[in-house]
Amino acid sequence: MNAGKASLRYWSVAVGILLATGVLAGPKWQIEGSNTWLQAGVLGQIQYSGVENAADSDDIYLRRGRIILSGQVTDGAMFFAETDNDNAGKSGQAAVSTDIQDIFADVRLLKADVGEQWIKGGLILLPFSFENRSGAGSLLGLDYNTEVIKLVNTFVWRDYGAEVHGNAGKRFSYAAGVFDGYDAKDSDKNPDAPMRLTGHASINLLGEAENGWFFNQERLGKKGNYLSLGAGFDTQDEATFRLTPTTNGIPGNRVVQDSDNWVVDFQSGFALDPVLITLNGGYYEWDNSAFKGSTRFVEGGVMFEKTQLTMKCAVQDPEKDETITDGTVGLNYFLKGHNARCGIEYRSGDSPDTILAGIQFLL
Repeated sequence: MNAGKASLRYWSVAVGILLATGVLAGPKWQIEGSNTWLQAGVLGQIQYSGVENAADSDDIYLRRGRIILSGQVTDGAMFFAETDNDNAGKSGQAAVSTDIQDIFADVRLLKADVGEQWIKGGLILLPFSFENRSGAGSLLGLDYNTEVIKLVNTFVWRDYGAEVHGNAGKRFSYAAGVFDGYDAKDSDKNPDAPMRLTGHASINLLGEAENGWFFNQERLGKKGNYLSLGAGFDTQDEATFRLTPTTNGIPGNRVVQDSDNWVVDFQSGFALDPVLITLNGGYYEWDNSAFKGSTRFVEGGVMFEKTQLTMKCAVQDPEKDETITDGTVGLNYFLKGHNARCGIEYRSGDSPDTILAGIQFLL
């Protein structure tokens, strides 16, 4: 009980800080008579999770606490950076760590009537799929469909490298890059691995293709109807290594493993008065040290005014183990779009039953 009260006091203070910060967050400063500007923002997501038969079955924590900076030095030269305090207070942890989660520069290579082409460099979300490139502040559900993403050698799906991205007309967009393979502490990354290649392309049968830094998973009816079909790949030879056990005093052998993964996916939204319908999904094939097999998901949302009902089915199908299938239903309420929203979800299936509730502030 004391720990619970302490946790509630801690997060009451956290909410206060986020709201107080929000008063100063979100402004855009521009040098008069120039193309130079700087904008700041704050993303706060506080969540409660209740997991069946878990050691810490009831948990309240700061899922994300981000300070976001973006700007433009001159026309065609932009930058983005954000910090994150992710999962602060989860499972009773008092320590809070601040990470630089994204930091990159983006420079335009070409501007023409058919589209713009850019090159970006730094710590970047890997351009692999709609799901892993979606912005955390505009998700359909309360959180990502993390169970279907099995990328290796990353920092929360990010890696150091450079990518080219752009569009050809309004219907086609792409992003592809060369990356190092992130050196996480105590990971099984092979330090001698060659560079990683990752890319994703999408074509819109309806609406305009997105070509921003992050995809908008739930657009709330903005920009009209859309249907985006995509495909992505992620490959790195000799990506990971392990040592086989020592036998009779003889050291084990060094075993390296490639990482080869691909996805076909889609995102869509339709305004069918008086409701908004969102449908997203993806099919993934994985062949790496973390997972061999396929994963897939489909999710949907039906919104009437400010209330939205969501549903999701996710499947993990490893080659040498049992298939895991889970279903999720949820209810969201948008006080002010994605800038102020709350929701609750219930997941049931082969994984432990879970209740997830959350409040989001995006300022």
